[in-house]
Amino acid sequence: MLQLKTAKLSALIAFFFLMGLSLPQLTEAHCDRVNGPVAVDARKALETGNVSHALIWVTEEQSEELKSAFQRTKKVYAKGGESKKLAERYFMETTVRLHREAEGMPYTGLKPAQENPKDIALAEEALQSGNVQPVTRLLASEIEEKVTELHQKAITAQNDKDKSIASGREAVDAYVRYIVYVHSLYNSIQAGPAHGIGN
Repeated sequence: MLQLKTAKLSALIAFFFLMGLSLPQLTEAHCDRVNGPVAVDARKALETGNVSHALIWVTEEQSEELKSAFQRTKKVYAKGGESKKLAERYFMETTVRLHREAEGMPYTGLKPAQENPKDIALAEEALQSGNVQPVTRLLASEIEEKVTELHQKAITAQNDKDKSIASGREAVDAYVRYIVYVHSLYNSIQAGPAHGIGN
């Protein structure tokens, strides 16, 4: 009976762990926006006539496709007016699509401009300033706050777990959430980034 409970708990932890790793990867993208770094460099490539600004966002294997798109786009872009806008949009979409493929991530279209989340904004500011301290302070603060919250809930629930089956289940839920958060966070830190551009 104990082995069965342990197996169920392990399966539950594995499920939450996998969900925890997969969901953020789908929502964290900022490179697929009109004002994201990929689209900005694609626009710069058209403005300067230098495709290299866009090529840095894709792999060597994708280079020919992007160069070909660039040559076709330049002709339409040079006409100005609505043609220029359409050409620019097409080339930004193509560059972003190829970049997302290079990351091993799905392409779901070019998104409207929006402000970066606080973490990404700080990370990018740190690249400009050379000072990573604001980033590490933010992450340390967020981790401490969330771990403390989950830890306290787990302790409170553990104290009541023998009162009833419902209380026991609440204790298990709080335990799993706490352990899975710590474990998935630790593994994510050890593993590093989920994706780059395939180099």
